[in-house]
Amino acid sequence: PDSSFVNRLLNNLGTSKRPLQIANVLACLRDRNVEQNIFLASVAIASCRKCCDWGAALSILVETASSHVKLDTITYNTAVSACEKGGQW
Repeated sequence: PDSSFVNRLLNNLGTSKRPLQIANVLACLRDRNVEQNIFLASVAIASCRKCCDWGAALSILVETASSHVKLDTITYNTAVSACEKGGQW
């Protein structure tokens, strides 16, 4: 799939406060053997932040790290921001 389409889709789902659909999109990408990468993880975590769903953001962070994707400061900060927005920080 086109990465810019996936990014827009995840952003729109976050803006629409639809965290379950964010998880579904990620699951579909995994099922299609789309390689996990830092950009996909960052967009998905930011989308969860928009939903105030800190649990989903942390799940994506852990899952991405366990896929041996090297995470960066921006990705970690986005996850911390999701926790803060969800009242967990």
